[in-house]
Amino acid sequence: MLTINLTTAFLVTRAFLPFLRAGKGAALYFASEAALPGAKIGATAAYAVAKSGVATLMRSVAQAEHQNGVRANAIAPSSIRTAANLESMGKDAHYIEREEVASAVVYLCSSASSAVNGQLVALS
Repeated sequence: MLTINLTTAFLVTRAFLPFLRAGKGAALYFASEAALPGAKIGATAAYAVAKSGVATLMRSVAQAEHQNGVRANAIAPSSIRTAANLESMGKDAHYIEREEVASAVVYLCSSASSAVNGQLVALS
């Protein structure tokens, strides 16, 4: 769980930071509702730990790279409506639509959000 979520985010960040600095770009991380304060963790503790680590990595990058013109934010969606989630969680669970996630991604990567840095944005 840590490898696919946190380690991947760390390695991609390390590889792309020079390009983000050069282009004064924005890094966007995918955390989870499980990383938010008060989240119901249940049997997903390893997942919650990994996604909380992603949120902490984002905050670290936002603070350390702001002086270089790099912004970093993360989205923390609840369950996204996908075929796999529908199959495992059922059709009656609460889902966020993929298009809503895409809209948040586009906004946080655009110049319209140039004043947004170091934020964990809940999508529910």
